Amino acid sequence: MDARIAARILLAGMVLGVAACATPGGISGDEATKRRAALREMRDETQKVLYAGKPELKAELEAAVGYGVFDASQVNLVLYVGAVGAGMLVDNQDQKETFMKVTRAGTGPGVGYKSYRQLLVFKDRALFDTFRTLGADVGASADATLKIGGGKGLTLDGSTSFNPYLSVYQYTENGLLLQANWGGVAYLPDEDLNAAR
Repeated sequence: MDARIAARILLAGMVLGVAACATPGGISGDEATKRRAALREMRDETQKVLYAGKPELKAELEAAVGYGVFDASQVNLVLYVGAVGAGMLVDNQDQKETFMKVTRAGTGPGVGYKSYRQLLVFKDRALFDTFRTLGADVGASADATLKIGGGKGLTLDGSTSFNPYLSVYQYTENGLLLQANWGGVAYLPDEDLNAAR
């Protein structure tokens, strides 16, 4: 079998695997309550870590229309890039929470794995409302991450917003990754967690 055909089959299988992880499966009310609580705890911890490294971020977040906090893991296998995770949006006007899923499938040279947290700060109501109701698909990145062990810290990260009404902050919990790739990161409302509470 030609190496290109084998690589395409492997890529297709991995994309289907990531998609399967993102498919809603219907969860119990107790499980949904536990997941929402865990996401709120992750949000608070992420803000604490980012504020410690960049204190002025707190004022930026408080002045924003709203914000999102996400916890995700990414893997690069030669030319395949995949990621899964979860997070939440908070509307600063009424403190309404919207729970989200994160998925990614893309291509580009690289190898490695990283677990990261991300904070999105929205400075425009229309952008926030669109993100909250429809989700978003965001593009390219380049990473050089070396973070091994339990320590946390800010890393060199190519997650950049090309929209002046959106700021993106990220830190890596652990991982070893060298990559440059294209592929969308999909942020989608989580139907299971947003169901009547």
